[in-house]
Amino acid sequence: MANADAKRELANTESKEMSVVKRVKVDHVDRGAEENKSEGDNILSGFQTTNVLSDSAREKIIFVHGKIADQDAVVILEKTPIRKDMFTELLSCSTLRLDMKNDIYSTYRLQVPPHLNEIKTTVVYPATQKHLKKYQQQESFLVEESVEDYESITLPYIQQQSFSLQWVYNILEKKAEADKIVYEDPNPDLGFVLLPDFKWDQKQVNDPKC
Repeated sequence: MANADAKRELANTESKEMSVVKRVKVDHVDRGAEENKSEGDNILSGFQTTNVLSDSAREKIIFVHGKIADQDAVVILEKTPIRKDMFTELLSCSTLRLDMKNDIYSTYRLQVPPHLNEIKTTVVYPATQKHLKKYQQQESFLVEESVEDYESITLPYIQQQSFSLQWVYNILEKKAEADKIVYEDPNPDLGFVLLPDFKWDQKQVNDPKC
């Protein structure tokens, strides 16, 4: 009888342990699935282009206005810089197509492997009219103004055009980009959070945007 009770107790213990293991595995799979889903989903698959807001051939960047699920969106496409650590692979694993040759000069089209040909993509969605105006090509003017003009004209305009700071609060509350935090000082008066700007690819130290 004692042996039977001991066996039942052992079986119950093993069953509980297996249940915990299964639950941990399921939780791990679910989190992994969510991560893969966030990485694999293409929010731009249904993007419908409306117009190009601005572009720069020199900086290899373009700002495009369009629709995602009938809501305004801005998509920013930017060629990533060529890094020194990828240069050898870039030349050895790519194919060349000759465009022109003249004496000692020649130009080619370099077809690089996909993993070396990434385009940094920023999506603003849903975008407001303020975002569309921000990224639209605009002329620049230099204006001299008095203190009175600034306080009565310029400052109210800046305040009216200001964007939501919800993205800042998301960082402070660890709702977004928590894994990118480099340093955090929790001091209630002088504390701060340090993390890379999203414009920087965190690879090019000499990138002017960092």
